[in-house]
Amino acid sequence: MSAVSFSSWNGKIIDNRTGKAAKAAVPGIPTMLGDKSFSALMGWNGMVVSETVANIPSLALGYLREARKLSCGECSVCSIGIDRLIGLIDGLIAGKGKKQDIAEIERIARGVMELSKCNFGRASAVTPVYDAVRYYKDDFLALTAGKKGTTRPYKTAVTAPCLEACPARLDIPGYIELIRNNRFGESLDLIRKRCILPGVIGRACTHPCEDACVRNGIDKTLAIRLLKRAAADSDLSSGASALKKPTAERPEKVAVVGAGPAGLAATYHLRRMGYQVTVFEALPKGGGMAAVGIPDYRLPKRILEHEVELIRSLGADFRYNRRIEKLDMDELTAQGFKAIFLGVGAHEGTKMGCKGEDAGYEGFVDGAVFLRELALGKTVEPKGKVVIVGGGNVAMDCARSCVRLGFKDVEILYRRTRKEMPARAEEVDEALEEGIKIRYLVAPVAVLADGNRVRGVECIRMKLGEPDSSGRRRPVPVKGSEFKVKADLVIPAIGQKPDLGFAKDVIQVTGWGTIEVNPDTLRTNLEGVFAGGDCVSGPATLIEALDAGNRAARSIDAYLQGRTLEPEVSFKGIDVKAQRIEGFIDACPQEKVTLLDPKERVKSFDEVEGPFGNDAAMKEANRCLRCYRLVVWE
Repeated sequence: MSAVSFSSWNGKIIDNRTGKAAKAAVPGIPTMLGDKSFSALMGWNGMVVSETVANIPSLALGYLREARKLSCGECSVCSIGIDRLIGLIDGLIAGKGKKQDIAEIERIARGVMELSKCNFGRASAVTPVYDAVRYYKDDFLALTAGKKGTTRPYKTAVTAPCLEACPARLDIPGYIELIRNNRFGESLDLIRKRCILPGVIGRACTHPCEDACVRNGIDKTLAIRLLKRAAADSDLSSGASALKKPTAERPEKVAVVGAGPAGLAATYHLRRMGYQVTVFEALPKGGGMAAVGIPDYRLPKRILEHEVELIRSLGADFRYNRRIEKLDMDELTAQGFKAIFLGVGAHEGTKMGCKGEDAGYEGFVDGAVFLRELALGKTVEPKGKVVIVGGGNVAMDCARSCVRLGFKDVEILYRRTRKEMPARAEEVDEALEEGIKIRYLVAPVAVLADGNRVRGVECIRMKLGEPDSSGRRRPVPVKGSEFKVKADLVIPAIGQKPDLGFAKDVIQVTGWGTIEVNPDTLRTNLEGVFAGGDCVSGPATLIEALDAGNRAARSIDAYLQGRTLEPEVSFKGIDVKAQRIEGFIDACPQEKVTLLDPKERVKSFDEVEGPFGNDAAMKEANRCLRCYRLVVWE
């Protein structure tokens, strides 16, 4: 798009149709949708026109037809209003309209914006149509002369603040609305389109969607993660539905290396497309870090095992305890694989950079290894004091697991302050409730040992300096502040990296030691080989890994069928949270779930967080404001 002819975006009018010196587009006005240009666009916050030949009445009609699909129908003001507007504009384009119809369109649109119950009706459903009849009135009046108008094809896309914040772009307002209407099964079906581990993600997601929830500025965010869990739990408690089988089988074979969230998501979608999928997994079970990195008190293994089994039951060939020692393309090709997806995760601990960490001392174990061995059944004798180094979720999981194993003295050392901690806030709160101590602004400089046995760590105090590349303030050592901390078990948990030894010398890696891929297609430098998840991004969240599997499946399908992968519409650079009309929204308290009492929860690995019952889930879902953002363009 080269210039703005007219814009009403965010309610700010730019009108360059007068022939005077053109006003420049101001920041915040959408001039592109990702890589897609347009001659005219109508969206929840107004309209933007670049070419005077744009057919505004046609685009308004298209917008209303798409808006009608999103109108829930519970608020008659919105649905009936849209129906009436469609009828009026349809009549105008058919050459059957009257001049007074223009005023009627404006009156109805204003009524929908003022009286609708939800955010979609108030802020999105008719906003650009209202602008169109006000600022392009002549275009509509021209249709009252008795001649038929024309319509043009249009394109459309939908998002929402929560949807846009979700790495997998789940239709969150959609599945929440289904829960609100007691349609838990249909809600689960909708969730599974982009999240094939709903029970897992419903428990262990970092839920960035909730940070983006519009309710945050009114009372408290919607409990989106727990509602997803409610849909999954409801299905499980009522007998557990099976996944839909592929409608037709395809002959092409695909190898998936790694049965973590990325590999499982890729396997599910590829099987649904009919491909013959073989999964190679080094561990004796599926789930990756969800299986061996998240303790049962956060994610009961029966939930993960159930969801992995559902995917396996689609006909995928899971081969556990099958580590790929060498990425031998000739061998894989000889076995008939036409495409390969690498989703091997990041299971190797990173170094702290202090003396003694490579000495192999007894009582010194990496956090990811500690959790993995615990998950696979290793017995740990709770003797003495445990020191965990790090401030992320792995550090919290190690510390909270140690408390449950019976360790009486568990302390976390973190080099920044709580404000900079990457662990989920609720994880930190619950760790403190369970008696875990956290010492801030300290970092180890040496592992202390007596013979071959760990006896503690030497630390140095830190202060915060300027922000680093992560945006967090950089920890700076305080000279001469060294001190010692006694410990019988030291667990560094400061991050992980992928072990790519199996693909050494054949696959290109980044400077961070991760697999280099095309960011759009996830293709590696090797023909027919794709990669995604932590082995590409570095340690990230489960939902990000799962999204990589979703995207890889689409890309592999396009590759095998000889098609160009069509990217999804991007709203990058557009503030999807902004809306012109706020309206009045009643404060409504968030529904709560019960947590195990801290004194009881430390006695076992039982799940700490209770679920929503169906009634509570429906009540919580009723708090959703349905902040759909619709755009239509030509």
